[in-house]
Amino acid sequence: MSWDVFISHASEDKDAVARPLAESLQTSGYKVWYDESTLTLGDNLRRSIEHGLANSRFGIVILSPSFFAKKWPQLELDGLFALERPDQKKILPVWHNVTASDVERFSSFLAMRLGVPTSTGLENVVKKIIDAINRESAIHSEPASAVSTPRLHPHSIEMLQVALEANGEIMTLWHLGGFSVTAGNKPLGHEADPRAIALNLHCLEELVANGLADRRSEHLCVLTQEGFDYQIPTGVTEAPAPQFPTLTEANLGNAKELMKAAVAGNGRIMSLAHLGGHVFQAGGRSIETGGDRRAEARWNSVLNELVTKGLLLQHATQSYLVSHLGFLWTDTVNKQDAQK
Repeated sequence: MSWDVFISHASEDKDAVARPLAESLQTSGYKVWYDESTLTLGDNLRRSIEHGLANSRFGIVILSPSFFAKKWPQLELDGLFALERPDQKKILPVWHNVTASDVERFSSFLAMRLGVPTSTGLENVVKKIIDAINRESAIHSEPASAVSTPRLHPHSIEMLQVALEANGEIMTLWHLGGFSVTAGNKPLGHEADPRAIALNLHCLEELVANGLADRRSEHLCVLTQEGFDYQIPTGVTEAPAPQFPTLTEANLGNAKELMKAAVAGNGRIMSLAHLGGHVFQAGGRSIETGGDRRAEARWNSVLNELVTKGLLLQHATQSYLVSHLGFLWTDTVNKQDAQK
């Protein structure tokens, strides 16, 4: 796991509870996913939060009147509920200016869990959270904040090694010929090959997500202390097996059509509005809606789901790139269709 805890909160509770709690846990040696310290300019908010939820051992949920009134924190809570297993707790409730009756009205599931009120003081809240983490760690024999070496894609490891020889810097640049990644004077992957571009983007995100590199600017990543200290696990010659998402059945046929065309071309999809309606360009193929609003809505639904499920990356307002996972998914789809 990349983080010990994920902090879900309403923005109104940031100053009073969320930030002091995050700082106290970090001072105590715990890795904390907290928006102010984890997100950087230009990050895809939904993808970053989904990644944080999936890669945190526990979710601290700051329940308050503001939390109950907002949609976004509740979506994070739904994500934590979905990740929780019957044999292992994931959600750690913190009550801020709410009573047991308030929590009961909001969620009967949460009301059955013991929460710690902020009225007892920050020090007590932190102590209760650490006690819960340590107790759960003892049960499952998984010590919090244990020094770990994440299993990376071999290309990510190559990036690290090349960056180590170049003062810890990785430079990235979008240009007319494609997307280049260099460390020192060494280019990583063919800059005009859409698969190489997708792999480079994937591996950069992997380094940042695992805390091995920091994004200093749009074009510069710098290795962290963890990146400099990374020990390559023995026998890592293949990438971890990809976990393919399940797409909505109604979108699946159109998704295959778009992705296959994009992968057979330049790995890009464009969504362009014009006087006659809308056109979706995938690789060398154009799909006209002819002004049909239902058709336009369907294709936009497909695009949104492909982005949400990580098969596409939104490069600009109307431009999409097939992700590394998207290339692998489409290869699998092509193989399955060929066997039918």
